[in-house]
Amino acid sequence: MNAIVGFTVSVGLYPENVRAATQAESRVLDDFAHLSRLSISIGTSQVSFWGHGNLSEWVHILPDGAILALAGSPFGTYTWAQVQDRLAAVRLPDEFELPWDGRVVLLWISADGEEWRMWNDWVGSIPVFYAQIGKGRIASTIEPVVVAGANFSADDIYRPALVSLLVNGHYLSDWTLFEGMKVVPADSFVEWNGQGFHWKRLWTVEPSDKRWETGWDDLVDEMHELSYQAIARVLKTQHTWILPLSSGLDSRLIAVVGADLGVNLNAYAWGERNTTDVVYSQQIARAVNIPWKWIDLGSDYLLKYTRQWADWFGSSIHFHGMYQMSFLDAIQHEPIAPVVSGYLGDSLSNSSRMSFSRTARHQIYDEWLEHWPVSAVAALLKNPIDADIEEIAGLLKREFTWLRGTQHSRESFFELWSRQRLFTNFQATLCDYWRGVVTPFLDRDYARFCMSLPRAARDNRRLLVDVYHRYYGRVSTIPGSYSSDPFIVTGRYLMKRRLVKLLPALADLGVLRGFKEKPLRMDMDCVQVTGRAALWPIDEARPQLGDWLDMSQVDQAYRAVMASTDDIRPLRKLQSVQALAYRLLEKRSANEEIVDGARDTVFECIQTLSSRSDAH
Repeated sequence: MNAIVGFTVSVGLYPENVRAATQAESRVLDDFAHLSRLSISIGTSQVSFWGHGNLSEWVHILPDGAILALAGSPFGTYTWAQVQDRLAAVRLPDEFELPWDGRVVLLWISADGEEWRMWNDWVGSIPVFYAQIGKGRIASTIEPVVVAGANFSADDIYRPALVSLLVNGHYLSDWTLFEGMKVVPADSFVEWNGQGFHWKRLWTVEPSDKRWETGWDDLVDEMHELSYQAIARVLKTQHTWILPLSSGLDSRLIAVVGADLGVNLNAYAWGERNTTDVVYSQQIARAVNIPWKWIDLGSDYLLKYTRQWADWFGSSIHFHGMYQMSFLDAIQHEPIAPVVSGYLGDSLSNSSRMSFSRTARHQIYDEWLEHWPVSAVAALLKNPIDADIEEIAGLLKREFTWLRGTQHSRESFFELWSRQRLFTNFQATLCDYWRGVVTPFLDRDYARFCMSLPRAARDNRRLLVDVYHRYYGRVSTIPGSYSSDPFIVTGRYLMKRRLVKLLPALADLGVLRGFKEKPLRMDMDCVQVTGRAALWPIDEARPQLGDWLDMSQVDQAYRAVMASTDDIRPLRKLQSVQALAYRLLEKRSANEEIVDGARDTVFECIQTLSSRSDAH
């Protein structure tokens, strides 16, 4: 699967900035020896690409000497000649619409290298970070590259963004941890030149009331047809695929369609053997007759992968995702094939998980999805956060003013363009670096359909539930993480449920496994087994964190994790602190290197002067 996975582009930087950015990029890419690399100069701009196979296929020179480069995992067989003709046909570049679906960034660089343009997919599923550095500028799909190139420090931290990180685990809008660095908005045309950065939202997917008067049966049939087509469109491009199969609805739907098409799906699940996902994942695979394997991730992957995660994702999100890195390494000897991901399926077919409160204008999640509640952050941070909360509230108000449609449509888009874009994108990113990835639900026709539904059709995924009832009965009798009971309740199921209720001790045995709901708690298990070392670099940056945070609350969260795995929120608290700790520790380490280098230089000068004095 040939594809560009990521890129860095810079112009007008000082040599020391270029050197720092290049070192940060190399720290990440050196862990992926299988990736191809391509570096080119176009005018004054320097560009580096990395990905799978022959990357030059995804770079095209236009008649005027400008270049186009396509990154991501696009759906659609469009030639560069067709794309070139489409660009030539539009009056203004912001009128051009990407012909591809999927995870996509299209980059344009002028022949003299002084001007850049970019179009991204409607979710902005590949974040691109950028910063202005004097008269120069840099943009990259790897956040630490921009941080290093701009030489950001703790003095550059944007406090409202830090509060969002601690509360939500991610940032909002185009914010990052540093005030001088931004992330490109979703579904946008952007332009960088000597006058700065400018962007325009394209609204290639927008809310509508098109299907509010459509009959329920027709909606069920249309959702089935569009979701089936979206999945089939991708799976038909090759025969063999890797499918991380949970007990939820989206990977289950991919499994059913793939089996119907006769492609070679290889399904995998991870976690403890008796967890809900593992138990019912195996049953789904058996029902559709595809091979299935359980992967034991062990209990040391946080020790093994956290530093790599930090070098790669930096402070762009909280430290969550190392379990998937362990999984991808564990299947390195499985069939050579890309991963097919259920990314975005739940967000499109379901109503938003946002929880906007009229009294708490800063709040976007309910208590379960919060990391540190705002009241706890007020006590955690050593400086008052009132002004930061007001800034967050003002941003949310502006965002909602700009969004279109009804309240529930606005909430849906806000979730897609915040949590889904700035957090859950890590799942597809990891898969893309290891093997390549496709995301069938990132399909504009399917998305436009979902965004034209009345809220009642999406609440609790009601419409998708009926699609399963009508078309996918063989997997509708299998429970999962989506509900306490399956969509179709059989007499066999009721008998098992009654037996487990009478004799709870049987819930972990044989055919009764799964009736006692056991969610995945792998990260918490890792911390309990390996202790504080699993939460690097909190201890290593403790003195620096102490300047910012009340460390007694951090210690309290750690004790809660060590005491029980029932509540995952204490671990989320620590994972958000890890992102801040990494930045504080990273800058300290860099400063120590500078001090050590200066000390060595001074020592060499003293030795030289001493030698000259002895000679005289």
